Amino acid sequence: MALQGTIKDFGLPDIFQLIGLQRKTGILTLINDRDKESVTVTFENGMVVMADSSQRRLEDRLGNVLVKQGKLSRERLDDALATQKQTLQRLGHILAGTNAITTRDLRDALTVQVSQIVFRVFRWRDGRYQFAQTDSVDYDRENFAPMSTDFILMEGIRMVDEWPIIEKRIPSFDMVFRPVVDPSLIEVGEGGGPDASGIEQRIATSTGKIRLAAEEERVFRRVDGVRTVQAIIDSTGTGEFEVCRTLFDFLNRNLITAAGQGRAARAADVEEVAAGSPIPGYGLVALVSALALVGLLVHAGSPFAVTGLGNVLPGASDGLREDAMRSRLMRLERGIEAWRATYGRPPASLDELVQAGLVPAAYLVDPWSRPVRYETDAAGYVLTAGDGSGASGPGATIDRRGGR
Repeated sequence: MALQGTIKDFGLPDIFQLIGLQRKTGILTLINDRDKESVTVTFENGMVVMADSSQRRLEDRLGNVLVKQGKLSRERLDDALATQKQTLQRLGHILAGTNAITTRDLRDALTVQVSQIVFRVFRWRDGRYQFAQTDSVDYDRENFAPMSTDFILMEGIRMVDEWPIIEKRIPSFDMVFRPVVDPSLIEVGEGGGPDASGIEQRIATSTGKIRLAAEEERVFRRVDGVRTVQAIIDSTGTGEFEVCRTLFDFLNRNLITAAGQGRAARAADVEEVAAGSPIPGYGLVALVSALALVGLLVHAGSPFAVTGLGNVLPGASDGLREDAMRSRLMRLERGIEAWRATYGRPPASLDELVQAGLVPAAYLVDPWSRPVRYETDAAGYVLTAGDGSGASGPGATIDRRGGR
């Protein structure tokens, strides 16, 4: 079974949802022609178990981040890379096996790096995809816990909703920030940041100190007027989105301010890539990418096409599209709420969400290519789509008027 198409026609949330619902095992190849990048996401029984990028190999990134976190010395990394070149073993296996890092450090780092690769593709506006089903896949079963597609979808959609707002204040990872308040006024404790309702808390203790959660304090201590945003991300061992969201919150609370642009340390990254060794299977990835191009020409119109066969999902196609339709309505709702949080009102039309970069244009139509209906008045708004027959079925309406 193979699925192929374009992200504009069949969005990434829909692709991940389809693979997760059908508990498929195989490799999803995503190609971004504009940035000349390809990303592979490996699934086992519908769970994400590995991800890699042609621009920044997972293992090169893994070693670099562990060094920047102070959990691994440059010398130990160089030794491990030399061993990997000779044995073709996974870098993490070598590092943990020689006690260069702890097993927990490896697991945490792998989870963050795979998550960042997967979540970053949710921000792609354009691209092609191809899923090749296999009987089994290879990944680091000892050190990586499979990630459910439900979690990927929930976090990925949340990130896509919030990134455009964050990027207005943090447009580049080369930005540098400096603290506005004296670091001695910061203390760690419960509270700080937004609460469960999304309302920002500005908590000061009886001593006049500013209380931050431990994760926030770890980011704040690295804001020094020298480090770039990328350097802060690397040194904290936290995902890009979490760090940028925390910095965005600091900016809104007047705890930090922009100090100009920094120059990202590209030279060290280039050196590490040159020192890395090949990973078995990249030839297969290249072959899969080539097959995807052929498949796109043969079945450009159907995201459920299988080369050599007709539609492999004739009975389930409408059901899957109805699931995708509900997913798109929820995505549009999040975009509307993000707009309302910024401007204090719902958008006048869904086109405004597209122009603001809050939702892809493809989400303005349902999976049957019919426009999603959007109505707004003083009481709120209503989103409505139809099922395969055009009728409005269960889950096809989101009514946000008067608290509903």
